[in-house]
Amino acid sequence: MPKVAFLLNTLKFLLWIIRHNELDTINLYNSITPYIQIATGGNGNMLNFGYWGHNKKTEHMNPMQAPMQAQEELSALIGKFGDFQLSHRIIDTGSGFSAPAAQWKSTYDFLDIVCVNINSQQLSTAAKALVPPIATTTGFNIINANINNGNASTADATRQPVTSVMCGNIISLVNATATTLPFADECVDRVVALESAQHFKPLQHFFKESARILKPGGLLIIAMPVMIGPTDGKINWSSFIHQFRKLGILYFSWASEHYTLDSIESSLKSEGIKIEDIQHIGHYVYEPLANYYIQNRKLLKKTIKDNLSSYVQVMSFEIVENIIYRSALKMKNLSQKAVIDYVLIKCEKI
Repeated sequence: MPKVAFLLNTLKFLLWIIRHNELDTINLYNSITPYIQIATGGNGNMLNFGYWGHNKKTEHMNPMQAPMQAQEELSALIGKFGDFQLSHRIIDTGSGFSAPAAQWKSTYDFLDIVCVNINSQQLSTAAKALVPPIATTTGFNIINANINNGNASTADATRQPVTSVMCGNIISLVNATATTLPFADECVDRVVALESAQHFKPLQHFFKESARILKPGGLLIIAMPVMIGPTDGKINWSSFIHQFRKLGILYFSWASEHYTLDSIESSLKSEGIKIEDIQHIGHYVYEPLANYYIQNRKLLKKTIKDNLSSYVQVMSFEIVENIIYRSALKMKNLSQKAVIDYVLIKCEKI
């Protein structure tokens, strides 16, 4: 029976990372998050690659703390890049455990922040673990916007705008999909996607919705991994071969869409969104992250395995960890060859 369970768990995991539809993404994150939290001493509530540039503090840190420091650096960079000090109301799409929102709130205490997440389990964790300390002075609430059990396919086709969450200087949590945002037209100053837009599909729908809810002059702020190079935007056998040859194992383990920067720029322009600035920070993300994992691999493996209680868990982890290790090596290589990049994009609603 343990071997059967192991095979079933492995098959489910492989399907999640290969198909990467919305429900697969939810299941994948719910599956891997406990391992991330174990590896960070139970404090890993940010789900991004981190910004490791100009950050010498991580070199002398406990290995459990270094990723969190880099992730906080990336979150802080987004706040500066997005001119949050000039904003009042922000929608954080694909908000994870709302840790970036909590950090932004502590820095820009005047902000109203609405965290939109299709993953109801992450929102529940955020409500219990992250938001209450802020709520003592600002208040918080959770709203289910026509989403049932985190499955976007059950969303009501007639969107009911959620307007009550954006008042009172608070952090609010909304269970909804980023491609059908349940908010009124022209109601926010910023829409943010911090390492989440690579999961949105069709991405064009997210851009259209962002343009709809942003006030004139408002900003769409995106931080995401991308491929570099031209594309015709078509999904066919030829494009699959082309991407697979370039990405190798990352084609599967990069459990998201493989959007190119060219296609993103084209989609934004087609929605009438003006690109103000694009910053390429891949060399501050991929290579130092890969180096960190390679250098601390033995410690991280031991830390996680010491907290696993069953044969199935240990064997499943061994397979997943080997994929992660090989992916880290490939990620570093492709970053050095400028096949992949990590970009910050600032766009203005005209």
